[in-house]
Amino acid sequence: MAAADTFAFRGTFFHTPAYGQLEALRDAVLVVQDGMIARIANGSEEAAVRREFGLSHVRRLKEGQYFIPGFIDTHVHAPQYKFTGTGTDVPLMEWLKKYTFPAEGSFRDLDAAHHRYSLLVKRFLANGTTTAMYYGSLHLDPNTVLVDTIERLGQRAVVGKVNMDRHSPSDYIESTSEGLRDAEAFIRYTLDKKCSRIQPCITPRFIPTCTPELMKGLASLARQYGTHIQSHISECCGEVNCVRELHPEFASDTALFEQAGLLTPRTVMAHGTLLSDQDLRHLASRGTAVSHCPLSNFFLGDACFRVNHALSLGVKVGLGTDVAGGISPSMLTAQRMAVVNSRCLRAHKLAQSGGTTVTADMEVDVLGWREALWLATVGGAQALDLSHAVGTFAEGKEFDALLVDTGLGGTCGPFDVFPDESDEQRLEKFLQLGDDRNLAEVFVQGVCVKRGHVFEREAAAEGQRAVEAGKQEAGDAEAAAEEEEERRMRAPTPTEPEAALVDLKASDSSEAEEAASWDAAGGDTEAAARTGAAAGGAGGVAAADSVATQGEAEAEEEEQDTEPEAESRPPAAKRARH
Repeated sequence: MAAADTFAFRGTFFHTPAYGQLEALRDAVLVVQDGMIARIANGSEEAAVRREFGLSHVRRLKEGQYFIPGFIDTHVHAPQYKFTGTGTDVPLMEWLKKYTFPAEGSFRDLDAAHHRYSLLVKRFLANGTTTAMYYGSLHLDPNTVLVDTIERLGQRAVVGKVNMDRHSPSDYIESTSEGLRDAEAFIRYTLDKKCSRIQPCITPRFIPTCTPELMKGLASLARQYGTHIQSHISECCGEVNCVRELHPEFASDTALFEQAGLLTPRTVMAHGTLLSDQDLRHLASRGTAVSHCPLSNFFLGDACFRVNHALSLGVKVGLGTDVAGGISPSMLTAQRMAVVNSRCLRAHKLAQSGGTTVTADMEVDVLGWREALWLATVGGAQALDLSHAVGTFAEGKEFDALLVDTGLGGTCGPFDVFPDESDEQRLEKFLQLGDDRNLAEVFVQGVCVKRGHVFEREAAAEGQRAVEAGKQEAGDAEAAAEEEEERRMRAPTPTEPEAALVDLKASDSSEAEEAASWDAAGGDTEAAARTGAAAGGAGGVAAADSVATQGEAEAEEEEQDTEPEAESRPPAAKRARH
C-alpha cells in the first residue's frame, strides 16, 4: 500500500536546467513522496512504478495540461501590496516619503495586518509564486503576523524585518539598539516555528536609512544565526548620490556593504542598475546575488540592468516583482518585462551608434522567454540558496510546481490554442499571454495549496474549525442534559397527596384550555375549521373541509335535539363555567 502522501502524475513536465535551455520531459511519470520527487520515469514504466510505490493509480494530465516549476520571486515588499498599481508619479526618494513609509507604518494595526497579508499571500500563490523573499515592515509584531500567514497558507518564503535607524519619519524609525533587539527577536520567532518552508532574513532597508553601526550589528546576527541577508544596492541616481554625500569615504554601495560584512553567499541585493563591472566582480567573488526587478526599474530606476553581462561575470541573478515599486504581483509580468528590458538595452546601443545596423555586440544583452523562465525558477533558486531543493524537476528535489492548463478560461481565458500547435508553442503562449486563470493547481513541498479558486490549507483549516465547533456544541448540549438530570434527581419526591393535587391541577388546567379554545370559536365548528385552515396552510384547508362537513352533520342533529344548548358542550366547557 502506498502512503497517503505518495502520488504520481503522468504527462509533460517543462523546466530549464540550463540558462536558455528548455527541456521537456514528455510522457513522464513523476512520483511525489513526502513532498519530494521520488522517481521520474518514462510513461512505459508506469506499471512497474505503481508496483514499486504501491500506487493504485497514476493521475494522467489532460490535453493542454503540463507542469512547470513554481516561480520564485526574489524581491517583494509585503506591506506595500496594499497600494500596488498606484503611486507611480514620483521618483524613488520622494516615493518612499509620500507613499511607502505611511503605508508600512499602518501595519501596526494588527487586525489590518492579518487581513492584508492574507490577501497578499493568496494573490502571490494564485499567480504561481511558490517561493518569495519578503521585506516586512519596521515593527516586530506585524512581521510575526506575516510569518504566521505564510505558514498557514503553505507558501515557501524568506522573510525579514526591515531595519531603519536614520533619515526616516519620526513615527517610522527605530534606534540602533531597538533595531538589533527586534531583528534578533524576529529571527528567534521564525526559527522557533520549525517550519522548513520559512526562513528568517536580515533586512537593512538600504544605506541611506541605516547607520554603519546598525549594518555591522545586523551582519553579526546573520553570522550568528546563519540567515539570509537582503537590501537594495545602486538602485537609482538619487540613492547613489545620497550615499556619496553620507559616506564620501566609500567609492560605492558595494564597498560600504563589504565593509559592514553584509556581502555573503546568502545575500540578495535588489536592482543594481548602476553597478560597475568592478562592483559586479566583487559581488561574484562573495557569492552575492542580484534580484533583477525590470518593471520597478522602469518606474523608479534610472537604468536597465544587464542580466547577461552580470551572469557572464559570475553573478547569481534572480527575478523580482518588487511590489509595490513594480505594479504587478505576477512573475509572468516580471518575465515579460525582463525580455523587454533586454530589448531596451539593444535599442540604446543602436541609438548610441548613430547607425541603422544591429551588430553582434548589440545582441549580447538580449534574452528571450526561455531565459526569462530560467530567471524565474533556477535563477531564483540559486539566489536564495535553494537550488538543491527547487527550481527544476529532479529526483531528490521538493515538488514545488504549477499545473498549467491552456484550456482553462474558454472564450473568457487570456488566449486561444489551436490543434496544430506544439506543447512548446502552448508553453510560450502561456508565458507571454497567460495569467492566474491558467493555473489549475499550485504545489509547495508536494502539497496542493491552491486548486482552482480554493486555497486548500485554508479550506481544510476552516473545515477542522467547523468540526471542532460541532463537537463543542454537542458537548455543551450533553453537559446541559446531564446538569438537568442531576437537578431533577436532586429535587424532593412529592408525597401521595401532593402528587394527587398536582395531577388534579394539571387536569383542570388542560380542561380550561380546551374550553377556552371552544369559546374562542364561539362553539361554531365552522369557525374552528376556518381557524385550523388559516394556521395549517394547505394541510389546514383539508382539515377545515373535514371539520365543516362534521359541523353540518352536528347542526342537523341539533335541530332534532331537544336538550338545552349547554348540554351539547363538552364536559370541560360546562365545568369551566361553574
